Amino acid sequence: MSEPRTSERGLRIEKVSLVRHGGELDEYAFESGKLNVLTGVRNSSKTTTLKVIDYCLGDRGSPADALTAVVASEHVEVSTDLRVDGRPFTLTRYFTHGRMGKIGINDDEIAAADFSDWILNELGWPNLHIPKGLHPTSATEKTPLSFRNTLRHIYRNEDSWTSFADKEQEFTRRAVVSQLLGFVRSRTAQANRDFDLAQAKRRLNDAEAVDREVRESTLQAVTAISQNLGLPLVRSAEEVAGARRELRREVDAVYERRRLLTEEIQGLTAGAPAAGAPAGYDPSLTDTYSEVTNRLRQATEEVVNLGHLLEEHQRSARTVTAEVSRMERLATSIEVFDTLPVRLCPACEQNVDPHRDHDEDACYLCFQPVDDDKRQRRAQVEIRSLKSELDDLDDIIERSQVDLTSARTHQQQLHAQQAQLAQELNQRRAAELAPFMATLEGLAAQIAQLEHKLTAFPAMEEIFQRRTDAHRNVLSAQLLVEQIEKEQANATVSGLSPVNRCSIFADRMNAFLARYRDTLWVAGQVSIRDTDLTFYVGSKPWDQGLGAEAKVLFFLAYSYATLFLEADLDEECAIPGLLLLDNPYQQGIAAGVVQQALIELAEAARATGTQIISTQTLRPPSAQHTIREIPMLQVYDTP
Repeated sequence: MSEPRTSERGLRIEKVSLVRHGGELDEYAFESGKLNVLTGVRNSSKTTTLKVIDYCLGDRGSPADALTAVVASEHVEVSTDLRVDGRPFTLTRYFTHGRMGKIGINDDEIAAADFSDWILNELGWPNLHIPKGLHPTSATEKTPLSFRNTLRHIYRNEDSWTSFADKEQEFTRRAVVSQLLGFVRSRTAQANRDFDLAQAKRRLNDAEAVDREVRESTLQAVTAISQNLGLPLVRSAEEVAGARRELRREVDAVYERRRLLTEEIQGLTAGAPAAGAPAGYDPSLTDTYSEVTNRLRQATEEVVNLGHLLEEHQRSARTVTAEVSRMERLATSIEVFDTLPVRLCPACEQNVDPHRDHDEDACYLCFQPVDDDKRQRRAQVEIRSLKSELDDLDDIIERSQVDLTSARTHQQQLHAQQAQLAQELNQRRAAELAPFMATLEGLAAQIAQLEHKLTAFPAMEEIFQRRTDAHRNVLSAQLLVEQIEKEQANATVSGLSPVNRCSIFADRMNAFLARYRDTLWVAGQVSIRDTDLTFYVGSKPWDQGLGAEAKVLFFLAYSYATLFLEADLDEECAIPGLLLLDNPYQQGIAAGVVQQALIELAEAARATGTQIISTQTLRPPSAQHTIREIPMLQVYDTP
């Protein structure tokens, strides 16, 4: 293998900060080219520090879910200072309401759901969608290959020391490995072409099935409609249009015949019969009916006017009778009211003093001489005048009643005469229209039948349009299948082949495992099948031929090989540049073996310029140039 070369590609963690409610700050700084070991007792925030880094790198969960409820309750925010391909960034996660789903990037904020797109762009890693399934041809949808899918292969928490990543689907694992080894673009492109081709073929099969069904049902439906309505059999939309035009001409001809017949009938009913009118026709009957109708209208108006006049006379008579009664009551009570003083002038409404100077027999208002006899005579004169007026009104009312009775009798006579003329006129008109009724009814029935037939043509057009659309969909699906197949034939792969890439990566793992052949690793060589990226140990897949302790060593070797991706392969690889190892003392593996592995990893980090952050309760090996111990002083209470 070539000598390792170092660069700033990938991720490097510089500092992790936790801010408490009171403003207190817990900070942990890390170095590149070394193994940074977080040591301390239980609950001293070793694993929490790795979780903070993971949370800042796009975890969408709540602070309590990502960091435990105790940590979330004691802090207001956490942040991670890192370099992405050498460029510095500060990622901040807030615990305040309304900002929990956002990530601060320097002075900006983005949604946690958008973080993967951002960091993939910064890293220059491909941002792809992969078929959701082991076999692209059987997958039904695509899913993003996110940054966090790859992060799970370089961040080994306590639950992922016996698997590539905790709760990871196999199709995602294959995509991540191909991304790390640098052929994810071509492999995903091929998978997506297979997926698209399978989808296109399924759509083609569905379109062909619909086309067959439509072709079979179209002729049956159109034949049934034509037979039921007595229409000519049509086999295309063009024939439907021709049949519609022919039927429309027939309908227009029937309408024209009805119009001519209607004009003839209107001529008869208007008193100007056409030639060949029925014998005995009397045009004066209509004139007589019109004259009687006018006279009846005039008689009705006269009855109404006389009724109003009689009502007015009767109202006047009632008014005069009331005046006579009032005057009689006044004459009777003259002596009674004679001594009552007048307080108010009836003309100007001024106050009147009844004790003002005046003659004893004179009015104290007008000073004219008055006595009871004069008052009585004056009242009797008024009463006689009113009664005379009432007698005149009685005579007028009597004559008005006679006139009203006579007018009503005349009105009734005219009404009876009008009814008789109307009956005779209807009989005459029925006799005149009788020869036309059968023809009119026949034309109406013919029009209704033709209009009913016309309503069938839109349904036929829709049926034929459905057949046309189905055929067009088949052609479109066939064209898409041919296009995808042509793209597959033209697909090319540049750079190292997947076989060589897998071989180089497996050789790097074997170089790490060779040191343990006399202790823990007694299995065979690691190899990787490029077709499905299955890792073999000897002749068996890794998960079938290894025990729990050997699996931990296997994944230490896998992590070791990722540190050399830039040195061993090319820029097509997704270079992580970082490993996060949470308590590698797993599954009962001997502490001495783990310490030796950590020394090897630290040497690899120094040689490649990458970075490793690990947690453990034991003291790390002594190697100042490659291993840096970071004691964790803060201890949290368990919930």
